[in-house]
Amino acid sequence: MARVAKPAGHSLVASLKPLLRMRKEKISVGELMERLEDADGPGPLLFALTLPVLLPMPPGVSMLLALPLLMVAPQLVLARPRLWMPKALSQRTVTREELVKLLRRLLPSVERFEKLTRPRLAFLTGRAGTRLVGVACTLIAVVLILPIPFANLVPSMACGVFAMGLTRRDGLLILAGYALIVVAVVVVALGVQGFRTGLGLLHGLF
Repeated sequence: MARVAKPAGHSLVASLKPLLRMRKEKISVGELMERLEDADGPGPLLFALTLPVLLPMPPGVSMLLALPLLMVAPQLVLARPRLWMPKALSQRTVTREELVKLLRRLLPSVERFEKLTRPRLAFLTGRAGTRLVGVACTLIAVVLILPIPFANLVPSMACGVFAMGLTRRDGLLILAGYALIVVAVVVVALGVQGFRTGLGLLHGLF
């Protein structure tokens, strides 16, 4: 399974590009973890597990897609030397076509953004910093599995930013991830309030 510690300042894009060359029609979560085992710390795997949640999905579907993330994030808090996934989740698959399509859409932007990053604010990406990121991503994963309207995009973006921050050892990105969590709280609160208002209006009509 994926190792948790590696030296500083690696490329998230370089770690994920080999997935574009895979031949299998489907890849399981367990195989994805094995392919990223020698990647640069937990960042690439965290990003890969966040990718499906970035897609616009109904609440029930996003809940299922976020379960692997919910399993991995607490292990960052525990600083496990190898990340583990239950068999039932590790056997879940994604098609090559879906994964490659999503990577080709996102990686060019990620690659351009990576050029602006560099190792800095090392205390935010060290052992203690990684554990705090694990806490944040665990809370995000809990939100993602709940049937809350409009709750998946900004929190999953925060996970993606955390993943790049850990890979690049860029503490400024970690701070940006925490800022996105604040934005996510506001967006979710507004979404829930709007949903309640809509239900109230419907109740008044009928």
